[in-house]
Amino acid sequence: MNIDELDLDFRLLRLFITIYDQGSVTAAATLLGVGQPTVSHGLERLRQVVGDPLFVRAGRGITPTAHAHDLAPRIRHLLEDMRSLTRIDQFDPHNPQHHLHCTIGANDYEAAVLLPTLFARVQALAADITFKIRPVRRKQDMIDKLRDGKLDMAITIDYGGDASDIMQRSLFDENVQCYFDPRFHSAPPDTLERYCAASHARVVFDDDDEASAIDTELARIGRSRRTVLQVATFGNLPRLISGTPVITTLPIRLADSVMAGYAVCRCPVVLPSYVFCQSWHVRNAASRSHQWLRDEIFRIARTIAGRKSKQ
Repeated sequence: MNIDELDLDFRLLRLFITIYDQGSVTAAATLLGVGQPTVSHGLERLRQVVGDPLFVRAGRGITPTAHAHDLAPRIRHLLEDMRSLTRIDQFDPHNPQHHLHCTIGANDYEAAVLLPTLFARVQALAADITFKIRPVRRKQDMIDKLRDGKLDMAITIDYGGDASDIMQRSLFDENVQCYFDPRFHSAPPDTLERYCAASHARVVFDDDDEASAIDTELARIGRSRRTVLQVATFGNLPRLISGTPVITTLPIRLADSVMAGYAVCRCPVVLPSYVFCQSWHVRNAASRSHQWLRDEIFRIARTIAGRKSKQ
């Protein structure tokens, strides 16, 4: 009989476990609803594939060999994995037996504005829910990490949905405003003249890409500004520019968190709104736990979108 390891399938593995648990070929045949010759034939195929008798006679019954004892827990695990392929995964956030362990790509804007509400919300749930938050520095980095599973989801500015295997859902729009210490400004920097005359600090996530929509627009109209400080995170800015005349142009919704305590004014440079999105790989599209998380984030985002901008 020409048999190799590729002849192993679900039926043979289930047959092995049934014989192992029942300690009898006859009892296994009854439980499986097949004839004893069918079980005996299947057992013989298993013996040839594995290269071990698996079960030997002991009195009136049979007993597993040492190799069969070693195989049993591994085969049980394989059978459970194979069964899971045919089941739609379930997720109930109120069930302590369910779990969701998610790595989210997000920068400190999202961590300040959206994620605190999400994290607080899941603390009241019974399911085992944990998060890892990882920075996202550039579009391709995000796409690569979603593809290789290093990120389960990303919440970022919309970088453009041009990757066919990456799905996106818009969350809310955001605009920018100027933040400054009024002690160092006799008038707010809300005109082009005062804005361009001021010293600026800005956030640059990617050292390889220092392009700025503000500077591009200023150059278009024949103006420029002087940037005296660049940092990699929003959180560093307020401590660094505190007690100085340096101004910064940041998202409006940071006024209540990262930039709390600073005076604000409109930005005199006309810019389009930024759209924030959640992104995920298509392999997670049907996951119940992933769907639940995406819906929770969307509900929180709708609440954020409904808040009036602070000017």
